[in-house]
Amino acid sequence: MNKLDYCVSLRKKGLSKTEIIKEIKAHNFDQSDIEFYLKKSDEIYLNQLLNSKTSHHKKKPNRIFKTIVLIISFLLLIAVFYGYASIGLIGLFIFWSLVKYGSYSR
Repeated sequence: MNKLDYCVSLRKKGLSKTEIIKEIKAHNFDQSDIEFYLKKSDEIYLNQLLNSKTSHHKKKPNRIFKTIVLIISFLLLIAVFYGYASIGLIGLFIFWSLVKYGSYSR
């Protein structure tokens, strides 16, 4: 493992700056290397955090799908109370199974 990867792994562990400096000094880094690798590891770690957060925007269509299915299932539940029990219960089973299937993370 090179020095930069080691510093980034220390950042991922959640160590503070002073703890990272202690760990780096234990591995015989120079003082100029310590400052350089701290800055670079900060940049790389922050870029990794920002890149991982952009993937959360892809889940919006799944939420829209779930909302539509839940609204339809609510309407089918109302249909059960108005006497269409077999159609409503079968529809609820189908739509709730779709919601369950859509809730698994891929």
